[in-house]
Amino acid sequence: MKIRKRLIISLMTILLAAAAVFVLPAASMPVHAASFDASYLPTGHHDGDPADNDDKQAAYGFLIQYKNNLINLNNPSQDIKDRLEKVWAEANSYIANNNLTAASLISYVNMTVANFDSVIGDMTSVSDTEEFLFVNNNSITPSASYGQLTYYTLSLINLGKVDVTDVVITPQESTDINKWPFDILTASSVLVIPKIQASSDVNVAHSYAQNVTWAFRVSSGAKTGTYPLVFHVQYYRNGQLASTDITTYINITGAPGAGTLSENAGKDENTSTPRIIVTGFRTDPEVVYAGDTFNLTVTLQNTSVSTAVSNIQFDFKAASEGNNNETTYEAFLPTSGSATKFVSAIPAGSTTSISIEMTARSDLSQKPYVITLNAAYEDSERNPYTMSSNISIPVKQEARIDTGEVEILPESIEVGNQTNVMFPVYNKGKTTLYNVQVDFIGDTVEGGSTFLGKLEPGATGNVDAMVTGIAPTMDDGIVIARVSYEDEAGNVTYIEKEISIYVMEPFIPDEGWDYEDGFYDGEFDDMEGGGSGVGVKAIVIAVIIIAIIAVVIWRVIVKRRRKQRMLKELEDIDDDI
Repeated sequence: MKIRKRLIISLMTILLAAAAVFVLPAASMPVHAASFDASYLPTGHHDGDPADNDDKQAAYGFLIQYKNNLINLNNPSQDIKDRLEKVWAEANSYIANNNLTAASLISYVNMTVANFDSVIGDMTSVSDTEEFLFVNNNSITPSASYGQLTYYTLSLINLGKVDVTDVVITPQESTDINKWPFDILTASSVLVIPKIQASSDVNVAHSYAQNVTWAFRVSSGAKTGTYPLVFHVQYYRNGQLASTDITTYINITGAPGAGTLSENAGKDENTSTPRIIVTGFRTDPEVVYAGDTFNLTVTLQNTSVSTAVSNIQFDFKAASEGNNNETTYEAFLPTSGSATKFVSAIPAGSTTSISIEMTARSDLSQKPYVITLNAAYEDSERNPYTMSSNISIPVKQEARIDTGEVEILPESIEVGNQTNVMFPVYNKGKTTLYNVQVDFIGDTVEGGSTFLGKLEPGATGNVDAMVTGIAPTMDDGIVIARVSYEDEAGNVTYIEKEISIYVMEPFIPDEGWDYEDGFYDGEFDDMEGGGSGVGVKAIVIAVIIIAIIAVVIWRVIVKRRRKQRMLKELEDIDDDI
């Protein structure tokens, strides 16, 4: 029995090893190696012969099998699957509605295969934003007609675990009426969402949905059909800058005689428009502060699979800032004085990079700023084309915080007593400070924590704290007043200020102390003249009253001087700003 059991185990091991030999190479075999040729045509037609229904059925079967193999081997996301289905639907419509020769059918099928591969290739380059950033599925696909002004709303939800902030959304506008059905009315259509809260619960995420709305005018030459609208999205997540593209749709009713989008589906690449798109950018340094000089590198791709572009002129244009013509300025300026770059050519399907050194104005507020990249280029037939794309550069501002003169009343206290500490905190920078707080740190004192909250640029917060002595001073009496604040990203910064508070041992009277008069019994009995106890008491009371009056007058004078000094410092801050 033991020999039989061992024999069975050995046979199973051999079978599993053999299965691995045959299965694993098939699973790892690249799908990209497949191509469609005349051997797939059942009728045996030559290049110039017309393709009949049997040939087209063979093409359909090949494309369906190829698409399914890609899905089985790569396990793509639902978004990638939808894009594959879209490529297949366009190919199906084109093959069914066009009279093709055997050669043109083979060429078109192989071009569709390349489109399938391109979609799968995007799995490694597209940001994982699509794992958590979605179009609100409660939104209804809008409709509009030619010549009509329509308001288009994009509603986004965040199904991730982390909030996203500073969300910059740029419609991918185009002068091609088959890609963008609206008239281009403004130089920039960028909109910003400050924050999209995250929730893995769909219903809760819907309640956090954030909307942005554009006013678009449908072009009089727009065709009838459903247009995909692509929006480029840049944002911060976990403090890191990332980006993705979001696609939605709109139903357009075109003018009589303008035609339909389906008439253009699957047109031969030789007659299509070669396009240059921005695939990414980076700055050096990575974080740009106001006043910094930085190098901007932009990566571009010629998306055409067959047409090269040449004589390409790129122009960088920073968006204008300011409230009117007198104060309008550009946020970024090229250090060389020229914002133009020239590239001789970009081959079909290839990428290239261009760089420009720019300086951010020192007075910029902390927020993203847009740079528009315009390009003019030609194809191999010298046909002219243009493109425009927006790049968003987040700009940071250095925080500047300062404190004024400290007033301590009284400067010396006994253990268990309190002293009043007062001083101003100034925000001298151009960025808002959040959760400003002052704490007192020392071995001899406790308490006095003061929360000032948010300080806008140029604002002042006043500290008026009561600090309690807990132990006698054994050194020079230095106590640390620590000011803490947060920036917009929640990063905490500390500054420290030294102040002097002297804490003394408490006075503990011994025997003979007269608690009513504040003196030892008989302390004044031997004074010259033998004055009575009543006279001594009167003198002491008078001295105490005079001291109290002096302290009150002195404090009024100090407060008045402090107010005058704060007003002068505020005037100095206004002059600095």
